Amino acid sequence: MAANKHNPFADFERLSSEIEEMFFRFYGGPRLRMMKSGSFQPLTDVYYVKSTNSVIVKLEIAGINPDDLRLTVQDKTLIIDGSRVDPQHDGEKVYQQMEIDYGHFKRKIMLPVSVNVEKVLASYLDGFLTIEMPVAERTVSAVNLIIHVKDKK
Repeated sequence: MAANKHNPFADFERLSSEIEEMFFRFYGGPRLRMMKSGSFQPLTDVYYVKSTNSVIVKLEIAGINPDDLRLTVQDKTLIIDGSRVDPQHDGEKVYQQMEIDYGHFKRKIMLPVSVNVEKVLASYLDGFLTIEMPVAERTVSAVNLIIHVKDKK
């Protein structure tokens, strides 16, 4: 069995991401982040559920087609890559107010534990992408995930 290689930059990347998140919340929220990087960051919740021994990641992505998203688990990082396109953007609009973010986004979520990628469930309902990832004993280096669209009932 191969030994797990520790990425010496993983802790630095996590700290850098957390500091950046605090800075942008304090100094201007998502608009400043969008201006800085040319993309937006969907609002995201990450939490642990004891009863299912799972990590849950929930993103607010209304208006984004789930087929246009790419989900990847790489080491202890979940990467969500996609874009929201303004279907009526014709260049002739003069906005009075603009609060909906459009364009490309890429979220990298540092997971607190290794997850079992073979049992990950990703579902989309009412503008929310929910990714349920059971905690695993061992780490898999990288896997692409599938999103299942739920029917409203």
